[in-house]
Amino acid sequence: MWIIKLKALKETRSFYKVELEKEGLTGKQRDSYLLALKSIEKIIGEKERSGEKRKHKKFIAHDYKTVFQNSKSEH
Repeated sequence: MWIIKLKALKETRSFYKVELEKEGLTGKQRDSYLLALKSIEKIIGEKERSGEKRKHKKFIAHDYKTVFQNSKSEH
């Protein structure tokens, strides 16, 4: 699964907004940009509601060998 960072989404949104301001766009290009922008806005909203900004920023390493050994010995 692709993990898309909120910052990258906001930069992409800015790109599409700038592109939409160009006068030489065809109707098909404009529709394509508007559809992409709508999708990006939706994803940004979902990520902000889910609290992505507030998630842990520290990496916590797990000793997977110990976890698997313990689970095997219990059975």
